Amino acid sequence: MAAVTLMRGGKPVAFTNADDKGVFSIAVKAGDSLSVSFLGYRKHMVRVSPGRHVSIQMTPEAFELREVQVKSGRIAGLRDTISYDLSKFADKRDNTLKDVLKKLPGVDVDKNGKISFNGKDISRFTVEDLDLTGGRYDRLNETLKPEDVDRAEVIQHDQPVKALRDKVFTDDVAMNIKLKPGARDKWMATLRPAADVAFPLKGTEPMGGADVLQIGRKRQSLYDAEYDRSGHDLSHSNDVLAVGGTTGYGSGADVPQWLTQPELAAPIDDNRLRFNRSYSLNVKHTAKTAKGSDWRITAGYAHSNEEQTTSNTSSYYLGGFTVETTDETDYSCIKRDNVYVDFTSTLNNEKVYGNEYFLAEATRREGVSHIEGTAQGTTAQTVKTPEMRLLNDFSRLFTLGDNTLSVRSTADFHYAPFSLNVDGITEELKNLLWHTDNSAETVLPGRYFTQKYKVGFAIEHLNLRGRNTSVEVYATPGVEYRRGSMRLNLSVPVRWQRLTAQNRNLLYASPSLYLSLKTGMRSELTAWGGYAMKPGEWNNFVLDEYAFDYRTTYATCGVVPVDRTLSAYITYDYKRPVKELFWSFTASYSHTRSNLMTDMTIADGRYRYYVAERDNSRQSAFVKAQMSKGFFSLHLKTLLALQYAYSEGGQLSMSTITGYRAHTFTMSPEVTFSPSFGTFYYAGQFAMNGMNTDETAQNMLFCWRQNLSYTQTIGSVDITLSAVHYRNELQSAQTVNTLLADAGVVWRLKKVRLQAELRNIFNRRNYAVTYYGSASSSTTYYNLRPREIILSAQISL
Repeated sequence: MAAVTLMRGGKPVAFTNADDKGVFSIAVKAGDSLSVSFLGYRKHMVRVSPGRHVSIQMTPEAFELREVQVKSGRIAGLRDTISYDLSKFADKRDNTLKDVLKKLPGVDVDKNGKISFNGKDISRFTVEDLDLTGGRYDRLNETLKPEDVDRAEVIQHDQPVKALRDKVFTDDVAMNIKLKPGARDKWMATLRPAADVAFPLKGTEPMGGADVLQIGRKRQSLYDAEYDRSGHDLSHSNDVLAVGGTTGYGSGADVPQWLTQPELAAPIDDNRLRFNRSYSLNVKHTAKTAKGSDWRITAGYAHSNEEQTTSNTSSYYLGGFTVETTDETDYSCIKRDNVYVDFTSTLNNEKVYGNEYFLAEATRREGVSHIEGTAQGTTAQTVKTPEMRLLNDFSRLFTLGDNTLSVRSTADFHYAPFSLNVDGITEELKNLLWHTDNSAETVLPGRYFTQKYKVGFAIEHLNLRGRNTSVEVYATPGVEYRRGSMRLNLSVPVRWQRLTAQNRNLLYASPSLYLSLKTGMRSELTAWGGYAMKPGEWNNFVLDEYAFDYRTTYATCGVVPVDRTLSAYITYDYKRPVKELFWSFTASYSHTRSNLMTDMTIADGRYRYYVAERDNSRQSAFVKAQMSKGFFSLHLKTLLALQYAYSEGGQLSMSTITGYRAHTFTMSPEVTFSPSFGTFYYAGQFAMNGMNTDETAQNMLFCWRQNLSYTQTIGSVDITLSAVHYRNELQSAQTVNTLLADAGVVWRLKKVRLQAELRNIFNRRNYAVTYYGSASSSTTYYNLRPREIILSAQISL
């Protein structure tokens, strides 16, 4: 018989069953709803009122039984949720939640702490269903202890807005961490004193940190502080890694980046390159209110002072058989300060959704460089790119029967007085930018078709050597067809833009078609295709000419660039949690036509880029396959990723276009074996890079990185040996092999964890790598941190 549930305020309050003729009776109040379900038929929801008879027509629906796990396993799957029993992945050698997450089949954690599932980045990260960090979750994962966590839940097609569930489909992935009952609401404090012992010993420096954490279902807090000299980039602990969910992160405009700051960028662990003095302070707090809403406040300050020395040889193939080559050595000091505070208040229930988000942030970035090998011999450069930002994002959503109406308003203000000083000559670029975006959207769900209509307007003003204003009016009609396991979505955004200073009016449309098809209870096919028209950013046409850095000048012709891109992708995801098997396949293609090209010329070591009006096209393709397989009885996780990337285009120089074609093939295997007596870890990356132009064919470069480590456990002591081998073929046909080795000892006591690390055992001091770009190749040489010992203790209070 059909089961009938009376829903009041989104919660079940009474139950009954229909008889064999489908008749039932239940007392209701105004505003109540009935949920009717029966095996083999689609669940039906209908609004009711007192004294009114309703007739409900049930629709047959085929269904598939989900997997049932009989034996005791580590992973369970139910519809779009995958649940990992973390106690069966963790062992006594793991020190943080992040250590455990790295062992989960289908889950990856990159070097900056970003989590992905089956190749897709998670859009929301919560603990006990609360977002304590507002997307800045890396530090939390390094603070939670393995013995305190119970399980990790991965939610596919995550829809965080309750009023839009079963109405608006998403392709997002979320992760929620559940704690053990004994760890909830308990204050946990940890001290981490440390020292960086250098050779000679007079270079020894103190380090360390501390954190205090409380996680509950209604209230959560995290306070932490850290000081580092060992090459660790503390600024990444406050990176926003998850931009989805119910916050205003990702909204607002960005100040154009007119100048280039020196940065660390190499396919080697950057903590081996970074000579730093860094510290950070962070406060995060969230709570639920008695009315069902929740609020969060986070604040943080990070400071870093980094030094680096690099040498670079670059070759440019700009037409004919002439090759332009530059050789330089750069000594840089990079100073960064960042302070922010944000506040979020959210109301989220089945009838109403509201979110209010405030952000105040100030950043100071200063790069001081001395470059040898320039046309002047030695050049001194100072780049300053400070910025102050204020942002408010407001949104409200209301339900009108089965329909919804939402409004959203974003306003942000930026002040960024950039400056470039080269050998005592200063160029200033004082940016004053404000932006607002306001929209309204309605969703009209139906039996098979859901209609969506969105309208809005946006205004952006940039005051920089003149007043530049962009006014936009836009509309996005869309319709979604939903039947069984298939969803088909058609969207046609149309936008009109007025650029006042340039006296230009632009009208462009970007239609797209999206398909999601569940091909079985374990697999899903997704496809997307679209055509997009997009104007260029401010820095493409606002300034006639400016210096990009000490050797580069950028000039524009004043024409607004417009890109027209035809693109498509297809993905296929397969998951079988019982067998711990996850794999995915992705293929994408894009073809872009543009009305402008950048003419590059090099003379006496100076670069000049001139944006000229000239039609051109470029295209790219990308293919990736990834499989992750776990073996419960062997305590084993394996991962293999294969990817191929191809790009084709042209480089303009002296009014002559030189065509280029570049391709890269990468294979990345990974194995984690963690029995009771130790842990074996292997990760490799094998890459073949090639590039050729109309006149030249460059060497195919075969480079690899292999990382191998083993930890032996003897009682409460863990001994680790690790090595990473880099083999890089350089453009000069030279091959550079770099072997870096480390060793460590951990002594685990009841409340104390003592650790000693010997880094860079062989005292390797140099590293080199070649990159291929559009009609160019670049080889960079880096200085590495010397041999050093890191002594640390972890004390749980």
